[in-house]
Amino acid sequence: HLTPDVPNLAVISLAHSYGFSNVVLPLILHGVPVHLAPVPFPRAIEEIFRQHPALVVPAVPSMWRAWHRAGILKGAPISLALSAGAPLALALENEVFASAGFKIRNFYGASECGGISLDTTDTPRTSADDVGTPLPGVTVSIGKDGRLLVESTSVATGYDSHRDDDLLENGRYLTRDAGYIDTTGTIHLTGTLGDAINVAGRKVSPAKVEAAILSTGLVKRVKVYGTPSTDAERCEEISADVELAEATTLDALKTASSNVLRNWELPRHWHIA
Repeated sequence: HLTPDVPNLAVISLAHSYGFSNVVLPLILHGVPVHLAPVPFPRAIEEIFRQHPALVVPAVPSMWRAWHRAGILKGAPISLALSAGAPLALALENEVFASAGFKIRNFYGASECGGISLDTTDTPRTSADDVGTPLPGVTVSIGKDGRLLVESTSVATGYDSHRDDDLLENGRYLTRDAGYIDTTGTIHLTGTLGDAINVAGRKVSPAKVEAAILSTGLVKRVKVYGTPSTDAERCEEISADVELAEATTLDALKTASSNVLRNWELPRHWHIA
């Protein structure tokens, strides 16, 4: 699917491992052209669809959901549809397959090693935790604490600072994802060990958000954590428990926080201790 004859539609961040691996590297290594979308809004994407006979589209579940709801996927020139960054709901996968006639392929990877596995089947999955089979050149086994152990030449050489209980060296990476491998070689994810908050595919560090909120000088204490979202494509939402400084209002804190955090890093739920 990845050839110079079929452009990649860039709607995901190119600075993220997913965008870099699936859009930037094919451009550099194989001359696959890129159509850079200014925004992922349905009408903007629909206009891009009209300009191409075929496109490869790597996106996140929340984008696929928005495009499906807007009705722009039926007849779209999509030769390969990828979804990563957050769990792809079975209902969404089945609805798109039934209404638009193509399969969204679940893709799994990590910043430490790039792509790990891909669902290469031609029909919708029957298990939501199915993330496909290992990519060529990638070996996956079960390591410590049931975590997935990835081996490939794409594994990073290490972290810039030591992390306890982690393995990232000599072509081996012990992920923070727990799972199992069935008799067909398909990888299934059952959970994640770690404190990162998954907001629609973006991984947010609670410590970073806490430090930013503290830097406003408007709180005495703050604790940031993730809570399950009612929207399956968002995965989690950011919550913050705060003890306000004297003569400070929550509205003032929200305004100040918006000046030091990106929109997707801002807590959606605030609780005053």
